[in-house]
Amino acid sequence: MDFDSLYAQYSRLVFWAAYNVTKNRDAAFDVSQEVFLRALKHQKKLDAMNDMQLKGWLYRVAVNGSVDMLRRGKKELLYDVPPNDGPTDSECDMPESSAIRSERNSVLRDSVNALDDIYREPVLLHYYSGLNYHDIAALLNVAEGTVKSRMSRAKAMLRTMLGERGMNDE
Repeated sequence: MDFDSLYAQYSRLVFWAAYNVTKNRDAAFDVSQEVFLRALKHQKKLDAMNDMQLKGWLYRVAVNGSVDMLRRGKKELLYDVPPNDGPTDSECDMPESSAIRSERNSVLRDSVNALDDIYREPVLLHYYSGLNYHDIAALLNVAEGTVKSRMSRAKAMLRTMLGERGMNDE
């Protein structure tokens, strides 16, 4: 697989794995860049891997790189805007809906970040990185049923948290 395809296919996975650990947009971008530079160095090794092995390698390098960055003391303030959340054309026309959407996204992000790691990680991998339960189970080295259970519990906790913040009707 060429580098551009690798980046296009796995950049979201790498970013959200890093963001899950660092809780910082810029730090997650920095880690992502390091991961893909490392992938470029190990291109031959990665070419020999199947898709699941490649996802696992990229995920693990992103998590380890994030932990290393935090150990080096580069943790900064949490940003409210994840990547690619810029305004769409319709939002530019309707500032009120943009503000409402931004507030909802902020409340949802805060709620997801408040989850314990065992619940937050599968939520981020599924909804932000687009992985299915089978792939998440393989990455986290747990049974698929465990992922389903954690997702169910995470959704229930999020419903409760969002309800407490007046967002139960959405």
